[in-house]
Amino acid sequence: MRFSVARQSPRPDHAVRPGVLGPAPHSRSGLIGGRFDNSFATYLYFSAETYTSLGFGDIFPAGEIRILAGVEALTGLLMISWSASFSYLEMRRFW
Repeated sequence: MRFSVARQSPRPDHAVRPGVLGPAPHSRSGLIGGRFDNSFATYLYFSAETYTSLGFGDIFPAGEIRILAGVEALTGLLMISWSASFSYLEMRRFW
């Protein structure tokens, strides 16, 4: 049985991507409704909530930003499922 830390570690870009996708485009593309206070932490929370497809609760998109939020949710779904599939294939191959 071979062990490789690099192959088994979670992808760090899943933690970084909502931070990149969140504040920059959302701040100019439309409205975010709900309990929104226009801070970086709220943008990051909204983006992480959208990226992981948890759904909208206390903060939700309104206006043109709905399309961007949908694309971000689809990107998160594809990237997380791709990473899970890749990890499974690698573990199956090397274990």
